[in-house]
Amino acid sequence: MNIFYKWPFRFISTRYLGAWVLLCIIFSNPLLAASSETPRKIAFVISKASPAYQQVVTGAEEKLLGQSSVYSFDGMLQGADRKIDQAIETADIIVTVGAGATEAVVSKGPSQPVIAALITDSAFSAIAEKYYASRQQALDSGLSVICLDQPVKRSIELSKMLMPSASNVGLMLGPASLPRLEEFGSHVSNAGMNPILVAVNARDNPIKVLEPAIKRADVFIPVPDSRLINISTAKWILQLSYRYKVPVVAYSRAYLKAGALAAVYTSPENVAQQVSELVAEVVNSEEGIGLAHMPAYFSVEFNTNVAEHLGIDLKDTEFYLERLND
Repeated sequence: MNIFYKWPFRFISTRYLGAWVLLCIIFSNPLLAASSETPRKIAFVISKASPAYQQVVTGAEEKLLGQSSVYSFDGMLQGADRKIDQAIETADIIVTVGAGATEAVVSKGPSQPVIAALITDSAFSAIAEKYYASRQQALDSGLSVICLDQPVKRSIELSKMLMPSASNVGLMLGPASLPRLEEFGSHVSNAGMNPILVAVNARDNPIKVLEPAIKRADVFIPVPDSRLINISTAKWILQLSYRYKVPVVAYSRAYLKAGALAAVYTSPENVAQQVSELVAEVVNSEEGIGLAHMPAYFSVEFNTNVAEHLGIDLKDTEFYLERLND
């Protein structure tokens, strides 16, 4: 015999009471409710169809699908693609990969959370100032960024590991990184070395500015700045480092392949891992929205030919990764 509980306008049997209570619990808990809803749609917009950009997208999708089934994906839309308008209308979260994709999306004024990835801090700041008047207003609007730039402190620490007897560390700064001159100098001093800081701007003759600093340094670290500064100085830094046998610890794999001794950089796999974690965070709790996130992961690589030329003995990569993670 069933017992009935009287509710306004209806009676509910104990047979259905348990199910009704369970539904109440599910829909009162956003994390449980999310699993019963339509999958959250993530739109990836890439700057161009290059392997690095594609690796970020496919890597992030694989990691997200490995964590949960509450995601659906809109594919890889290129920055100039007309489908971006449709993505903005239908996506729950937009992930832009590269500066071009970020500008293409934010120029349309999306209302949903946007995560900008594979973009330098200076490029993000320039886009934020162009479309939101300031970096902080961009963040306040719900635009988040995972910066590509690895902390300079990490390159300084690696330099000390590679050359324990080094006394002088040269650092090249550009207009965007110059305000942090004192901070970078402190990192060098804390590592037990003397900083040789050189500032380069677009009007300078790079070789005239860089040569005195590289000639005095035991190791040289170019700090990533604007694209113009990065391109105009890289060639001369590598030529001078070869001339004076001064190792360069760089910030990208391309720099490494061109002749730097070592590079501490953010790989596409590193970016994919952090993107997947931030998307999951935003979907589950809406935390992480409107914040600038420094790279949580990093890669270290060496140019063995340069090491041999300079007479530097290298240990296994894991040796350096473990110590830089401390």
